[in-house]
Amino acid sequence: MEQRTVVRCAEGHLFSTTTFPMQNLGAGRLGPGRLIRCPKCGRLRSSVPADVSELSAPQLARALRLEAAEFLA
Repeated sequence: MEQRTVVRCAEGHLFSTTTFPMQNLGAGRLGPGRLIRCPKCGRLRSSVPADVSELSAPQLARALRLEAAEFLA
């Protein structure tokens, strides 16, 4: 099974992604986050892992249902 990471985009939307390689420090690294197409607004946004301990159960469940379709950098 793929491991999913709950992330928050720059607009504050919560969603999940199956790929979020924080250990990659190559040219694709864009500051503290990654450039991911937000499934909520459909725009490319800088996204960072969300602190799941601060999320309510409904927020976490909603984020896990809303998955990013692509990982860009």
